Amino acid sequence: MRISASEWKRKAVHAGMGLFALTLRWLTWEEAALCALAALFFNVVALPRVGRAIYREGVLKHDAGIVAYPAMVLLLVLLFRGKYLPIAAAVWAMMAFGDPAASILGRLIGGPRLPWNRDKTWIGLASNWAFAGAGSVLVFRFVAARRLEPEAAAILIAGAAVFALLESVRSGIDDNLVPALPAALFLTWVGAPASGLVDRPALWIALAVNAAVAVAAYRARSVSASGAVAGALIGTGILAGGGWGAYAVLWSFFLIGTLASRFGYRKKERLGTAQAKHGRRGAEHVVANCSLAAAIALLAGFRAEWGIAFAACFAAALADTLGTEFGSLYGKRAFSPLGGEALPVGTPGAVSWAGLLAALAGAALIAGAARAAGLLPSAAVWIVAAGGFVGAIAESLAADLGRRFGFRLDHEFANAMNTFVGACAALELWLTFEHGALFVPVAG
Repeated sequence: MRISASEWKRKAVHAGMGLFALTLRWLTWEEAALCALAALFFNVVALPRVGRAIYREGVLKHDAGIVAYPAMVLLLVLLFRGKYLPIAAAVWAMMAFGDPAASILGRLIGGPRLPWNRDKTWIGLASNWAFAGAGSVLVFRFVAARRLEPEAAAILIAGAAVFALLESVRSGIDDNLVPALPAALFLTWVGAPASGLVDRPALWIALAVNAAVAVAAYRARSVSASGAVAGALIGTGILAGGGWGAYAVLWSFFLIGTLASRFGYRKKERLGTAQAKHGRRGAEHVVANCSLAAAIALLAGFRAEWGIAFAACFAAALADTLGTEFGSLYGKRAFSPLGGEALPVGTPGAVSWAGLLAALAGAALIAGAARAAGLLPSAAVWIVAAGGFVGAIAESLAADLGRRFGFRLDHEFANAMNTFVGACAALELWLTFEHGALFVPVAG
């Protein structure tokens, strides 16, 4: 595929800006944040007048990617400051070098397309991982100004894999906004000493249990073939890493969500809001709603706060499911969560009072199930319910913003996003109350 001259210039500038990550070796986080803020201001105000040569065709005023890039760098510097600044530098390198490599080599070489995103190729994904991984290792080593242990290099390369995979997902929004923060949190999380490990016997038992469950669910027509395979893998991770209590929460989500999807199905079909295939879940549904919870179960070691994050993932997922299913059935008046104006039922981002109550009930049900399963202290039940509700509302807000500004979130990406927001919101609430002040995740 031919690459235009403007696109070559754009990618060269994108990669060249990554070299400024090296300055984090000497800059304080305040100085780095000020520089990122100045770059953001320049890209918003000045670049549309002097740098149109790197804008993509069809962009009238502002280019979302050119604005999102410095905005994400600024966010990374603010969150990962002090002794964590090398992590911000490493992820900045992933953004700078992984994305151009994926775009250029994916277009020039071509090859088989990704099954989850037909606009991108396996070559592009592999190129993203290779350049993001190499760049993050080199930049981290330089900014940290100390010898890099093999384990640290392996974690950085694994983080680059997370980055490349997330960037390959069809999201509906600019790629600079999707993979950077989760990759940075992954690096911080996995690098912590308390990361969990799964022993081999538990893994084999979990695999056997979930293989049997997947066959039964497929025969009961609750999941498709792809959903059965994905569900078996996700369920294995949750059972092996989190134990039977975490597995019970997974099943609470699946059973209540499936029943809600089938409830009033004919009416929802007439309204055009019914789940496809009579509510049978496919691999895309399983991965979107459950993959973050599975990662927490496998990696977190299930300290109290990570049990809260795990439960909040499913609280957000069920809140979204029940809000959509019952809101479409009983929500007579839908409205915008941002402006409050009336909208047709089924409009992306629209909410109704019936849907909001159902969403809150779904979050509370998962919080109760997690408490009964022993994953939560009593004081955290309302926090998980609140986090789950916030996650579901975040998806509606994002969809409403998309309706107003001309972008549309991919459905599966939006589902994954609400579990991420729900987990972060619940963690923030719990740790803020525990510390008696606003909790900053990685304060220097």
